[in-house]
Amino acid sequence: MAKLLLSVDLEDVRDGLSDGHRYTDRVVINTDRYLEMFRNWNVRATFFVVGKVAYRHPELIDRIIKEGHEIGCHSSTHQHVVQHTPQSLEADLRRNRDILKKLGATEIQGFRAPTFSLIASASWAYQVLADTGFTYSSSVLPAHNPLYGWPEFGQQCKKINGLIWEIPMTVCPVPGLRVPIAGGIYLRVLPFWFLRFMIKIIQNRNRIITTYCHPYDIDTEQERFMHPDLDENQFYNWLMYLNRDSLPNRLKQLCDTYSVLSYGQYATRLESSNKHY
Repeated sequence: MAKLLLSVDLEDVRDGLSDGHRYTDRVVINTDRYLEMFRNWNVRATFFVVGKVAYRHPELIDRIIKEGHEIGCHSSTHQHVVQHTPQSLEADLRRNRDILKKLGATEIQGFRAPTFSLIASASWAYQVLADTGFTYSSSVLPAHNPLYGWPEFGQQCKKINGLIWEIPMTVCPVPGLRVPIAGGIYLRVLPFWFLRFMIKIIQNRNRIITTYCHPYDIDTEQERFMHPDLDENQFYNWLMYLNRDSLPNRLKQLCDTYSVLSYGQYATRLESSNKHY
């Protein structure tokens, strides 16, 4: 049975807007919805947490930990890796880890770069991650993308320089089309029959299925505004709101069909076997 890695990128989209906090804070209510769903489905996920959100909602981090989910880092302020120097990234990661540890996250193994911004030109970040105590990253989109992508990375998990495992996003294997089929916008917008067909192909190739979701991906009541990092593109912003009501059911069907693991559980298996999947 194919392995499905379940994750939520716990961030507050308002933080990326100059006037974002005039809109309603929706992080807690939507994260609690994820927790309820995962509880009902009897699955455990990885929550990659932005430090700002943890500082603002410490009680939420406590609930995530008590329900048995893994806590990972998603930076302190959601600043993209390519905008850092090695020194500033290390400081950012240490702040991120420190706040999460103070709130009870005793084992923090994993990191996810905001907006999958770990690309070839920022591969120096792996040394920084290793130096700050991480054992795995899930930060690479191995495809061309309007924002960030590293198509040359390939679709296999790799141990970088013998230091840290990278678990890249699963992308669609159709020639000329490379999209992370089980994450974010793609999980909401692509026809579900197509997603299942692509996952079957991936399963036959003995590869994992990586997921990522955000609090807003299930939020049908969020106020309308231009989301950050889209260069004011109206079409992309329309997609940000499309089919949000469909994601819980789609995610449930995937969790019911495949063997669900946290990213940390899979990284531990990679380390114990020390081979690529």
